[in-house]
Amino acid sequence: MIKKLSSRIFLIIMVSLGTVILGIIILFAILNYRNTINTATSMMDRFMNGGVKRNDRLENDKIIPNINLDINLDGVYNVLIEDDKIIQNSGNLVDKEITEYAIKVSKLNKESGIIGNYIYKTRRIKTNTINVMLMENEEAILQVRVILISSICISIFSLIIIYVIAKKISKSIVQPVSETFEKQKQFIQDASHELKTPLAVIEANADVLENEVGDNKWLRYIQNEVESMNKLINELLLLAKMENIDNVKEYQQLNLSKEVEIILSMFESMAYEKQVSIKSKIAENIIIDGNKEDMEHIVSTLTDNAIKHTEAQKEVEVILKKEKNEIILEVKNMGNPIPEEEKEKIFERFYRVDKSRNRKEKRYGLGLAIAKSTVEKYNGKIEVLYKDGFTVFKVTIPN
Repeated sequence: MIKKLSSRIFLIIMVSLGTVILGIIILFAILNYRNTINTATSMMDRFMNGGVKRNDRLENDKIIPNINLDINLDGVYNVLIEDDKIIQNSGNLVDKEITEYAIKVSKLNKESGIIGNYIYKTRRIKTNTINVMLMENEEAILQVRVILISSICISIFSLIIIYVIAKKISKSIVQPVSETFEKQKQFIQDASHELKTPLAVIEANADVLENEVGDNKWLRYIQNEVESMNKLINELLLLAKMENIDNVKEYQQLNLSKEVEIILSMFESMAYEKQVSIKSKIAENIIIDGNKEDMEHIVSTLTDNAIKHTEAQKEVEVILKKEKNEIILEVKNMGNPIPEEEKEKIFERFYRVDKSRNRKEKRYGLGLAIAKSTVEKYNGKIEVLYKDGFTVFKVTIPN
């Protein structure tokens, strides 16, 4: 939980700062690029306007401007292109590079930009005729490229700095929460262990009294409550262990198919008392690298939950299969669907959908929370679905 919180805070800080910094850098680079282009094209506009003479020549009943390309300026080239062919150029220019650039620019449908070491400006004279002016300005273009490369380098460096800052900030924000959480876990462990001794004494004394006075409803109440308290304490200790990273047990190769079959056989008497039938579809020889107790807890928790929430004469179905690189366990029970807003909450600690019923059955809302923590320990996920009249708890574990 602490890792998820830290990762979420880190992501928020990284995205927020990264977006702002990169936005500023990109905006600066774009403005510089546009300023360079606009300065050059403004100058070329003056050249174009100075190089155009109009007369009364008519073509298809329209007045056509007669382009005067006699512009003798170093590094400035004026070209007239019709149907992708050069029909006129300044000073009868024959430079292959300039002519190639001019034809390429005429096909771009852009008024201005950079190509090679030239800034270009275009003006459409008529549908198939374009006036292209190329201005050689290597210094300005080099400056644009330097700024672009510098922007990329600054962006990378900024992201590295932001990454370090976001890590430190997220760690400092989560630190108090982590300390509080650790203290809470330690308190649960200590309190649970301390409660076990007096409960054991109460249970032993109740058994002695039962032998002396015989069957007594008050003793039964005491024994039932002691049993409930023992169950709660064991679940709290198990939950604390699941969240303790330093207390991870060694994994071993397990035949999960056989383990699931054994666990289901243990629930047959419970299902019989509830008049519920258990059906299973278990693929053979599914092997998992894991801890036996973990697997037992996941399967038994979901099976117990399914049986208790299934009405008499209905069925529970358990499916174990492997698809690609994932082991999938599905526990289905016929019954009313879980409300959409409850689907995530049921995996929270001490959360119970039907509080009165669960209190009566001595259920404290820890089973699914522990199951979820166990599944996540294996980088898996657990979710609840509803399809074809079945509530489905689906566990997916990479393998």
